[in-house]
Amino acid sequence: MSVPRVSVLIVSWNTRALTLACLDALPAAAGPVTYETIVVDNASVDGSAEALAARADIELVANAENRGYAEAVNQAYRRSRGELLLLLNSDVTFAPGQLAQLVDFLDRTPQAAGVAPLYRNPDGSAQSFHYELPTYAQVLATGSTLLRRLPTFARAAQRHAVDAEPIAVPRPVPQPSASCLLLRRSCFGPGRVLDERYPIFFNDVQLARWLASRARALWVVPEAVVAHEAHASTSRLGGRGRRQYFGSQIRMLEETETPLKVSVFKLVMWLQNFALLALRRPGALSPNEMRRALSGDPGPLPTRPSP
Repeated sequence: MSVPRVSVLIVSWNTRALTLACLDALPAAAGPVTYETIVVDNASVDGSAEALAARADIELVANAENRGYAEAVNQAYRRSRGELLLLLNSDVTFAPGQLAQLVDFLDRTPQAAGVAPLYRNPDGSAQSFHYELPTYAQVLATGSTLLRRLPTFARAAQRHAVDAEPIAVPRPVPQPSASCLLLRRSCFGPGRVLDERYPIFFNDVQLARWLASRARALWVVPEAVVAHEAHASTSRLGGRGRRQYFGSQIRMLEETETPLKVSVFKLVMWLQNFALLALRRPGALSPNEMRRALSGDPGPLPTRPSP
């Protein structure tokens, strides 16, 4: 059996229609590029696993429980054979020839460890989805609605997205979105692509940071454009997603910042959550949930989406 150029790694969680549309677009997107597709379904309850099992063009891994995005990607990676790895969210749809464009760029750019496209919303408008590696000020600014009103933190939040202005030519980007990211297998060992300590959030940040520490650059090419229904799975998490987010954010900060800075961040987040609770605003976690999140515990992974 010949080895495909690209292994497409997709994680499915209660996005049945989007996942099927994503898969249906792949043949035209790949053109002459050979590929295999491995889909890991994380115990969806919307009929995703049954619909995927009926397809002959994929290898399906049907988990009995939600094992998180990072672990599911690694499951698919360990089954894959391709020289190149495409991390592809189920809410991304390729146009014809666009995957072939990404492959061609890596063939022409040996110094690149990976490449990502530009993103469009389903209505065709531009979507800003590539970032600088987060600084401490940016983490504070994105986490606190109050701090974002202060000029220093407002500027930090604005600088986080590198494609707030259009990207006109291919260029290295510290943290391209991993929603659609073509990587060289040679950059990784046999066991994993993503750090499983970050089940849903910040595994893409840690991937970019890990590659940067090895002087491996990630690029964005404006010639390749995909449609992206952003946050199709994570928006279904509800309050459980907020705990996942804060818990993983604390884990990241504990790896990258001093204990004092981590303590300040925890205090700011605790005070903000207390204010949301007092005002009965949506988005607040219970004191127990917030305490666990700020201890670096993202919490259990749900199977059923929030209503």
